[in-house]
Amino acid sequence: MLAILDTDDLRAVRELEQLRIEATRQNDADVLGSLLHEQLIYVNSAGEVFDKERYLRAIRSHSLTYDRDFDVRETEVRVLEDVIILAGIMLGHSRLDGEQQVFHFPCLGIWRKESEQWRMLAWQSSSGSMAS
Repeated sequence: MLAILDTDDLRAVRELEQLRIEATRQNDADVLGSLLHEQLIYVNSAGEVFDKERYLRAIRSHSLTYDRDFDVRETEVRVLEDVIILAGIMLGHSRLDGEQQVFHFPCLGIWRKESEQWRMLAWQSSSGSMAS
């Protein structure tokens, strides 16, 4: 892992990421909506692609629900001028269209700063095996 200076921007994104994780646990589409970029690309572990509107609609309609054990453990970080990439491991459970999902997947969250505000621009998780 690269040594990354703990910048104000990185601290801000980590705080927002914790807020996003808690809002996901609560299935709180309103809080999530405030954290997600308008141009969001969200790719779930099954390879299904959501834009912001579709992702929030799935949560509001309960076709996608997360359990309280949902979590993301950061493993790597890349800090650029207006982009921060958080790589990690997604853990927990959810239901997608009534089907139970169990997570222990690598994931990638990309945050972008616009007009002095950080928003999640992209997310991808993979159900593929994790390298040791």
